[in-house]
Amino acid sequence: MSMVASPRGPSCWVAVAALLFAIARAAAAQSSESPAPAPQAPPAEFPPVMAPPPPGPAAAAAPAPQEPAQRKGRLYSWASVGTTFAYGQTYGSANAGVGYLMLHGIAPNVELGYAFGNNPTLWTLRPGVTWYMPIPVVRPYVGTYYTHWFVGSGLPDQDGIGGRAGFSLGRVVTFGVSYDHAFGCNQNCDAWTPQISAGLSL
Repeated sequence: MSMVASPRGPSCWVAVAALLFAIARAAAAQSSESPAPAPQAPPAEFPPVMAPPPPGPAAAAAPAPQEPAQRKGRLYSWASVGTTFAYGQTYGSANAGVGYLMLHGIAPNVELGYAFGNNPTLWTLRPGVTWYMPIPVVRPYVGTYYTHWFVGSGLPDQDGIGGRAGFSLGRVVTFGVSYDHAFGCNQNCDAWTPQISAGLSL
């Protein structure tokens, strides 16, 4: 009877052990490798926050608007010659006055007059106020005044009230009329006097 040789020898066991060792090493190497980290998005960039500018110096107060020159107030004067009526007689007269034109055409003024050519002679003082209407070139006016007559020849002085109205051309020439009423008189207590005067405005 013939004998068949058995495959189980020492070389077979060595080969099997080497194969198992190689598989174990491969498995260990694969488990020890960590997965590569996923790429991360770059952080979002925000615009820098701008600090508010420091407060500047306080703005200088704007100057108050200036009023037109004609509203600031100005002096003006006038002079006139003509005739007047007093004590039942007609007199020649000369008058001069000065005033101060204020806001809205209101003008306080005073006038000094002298009546001559008959007896008694008369000096007249008239403080008053006049309103010039706001119309260019031709400026109508109305006014009122108190009158004191200084009477000569030893006669008593007299007092009265009066008014005036008219218009001025270019602040130089004035055409008007005045009215006077004397207090405490018995006759010829009222007088109307036409006036043409030349003036000067400063």
